[in-house]
Amino acid sequence: MNAVTVDTSTPAEAPPATVLVVDDNRVVTRALASLLRDAGFTPFACHSGADAMAYAAENPPAAAVVDIHLPDMNGLVLSQKLRERFGPHTPIVVVSGDTSMETIMSLPHVGATYFFPKPVNSSLLLERLRELVENSANRECAQ
Repeated sequence: MNAVTVDTSTPAEAPPATVLVVDDNRVVTRALASLLRDAGFTPFACHSGADAMAYAAENPPAAAVVDIHLPDMNGLVLSQKLRERFGPHTPIVVVSGDTSMETIMSLPHVGATYFFPKPVNSSLLLERLRELVENSANRECAQ
């Protein structure tokens, strides 16, 4: 008689998704980081485009939340650089008080996945980020 072994262990949970938060306003980055941490994400806050690119080069994020007006580069340029570096599956959410038609129309061209006007509706931001990160992970697994 052959013994049959049944694995009853539970699968290990995936580590929390890292979300790069980029805004020159430290109050905003602290608030967004706290919101994301409380929701189960691992946030990393940067206050400039250069800092964000340096961090992301060593720690590829599951998603990014980027303000448009940064001290060293436009957030749309940063979004485009992140898109070029990480490809089409990394969600890039742009947040800004700049809701001009020019800005809104440029978002698809720089690879932004979603846009939220400031002040950000936190529950909608969390809902969308969860959805985007989950969909991104599923697309990466399918490849």
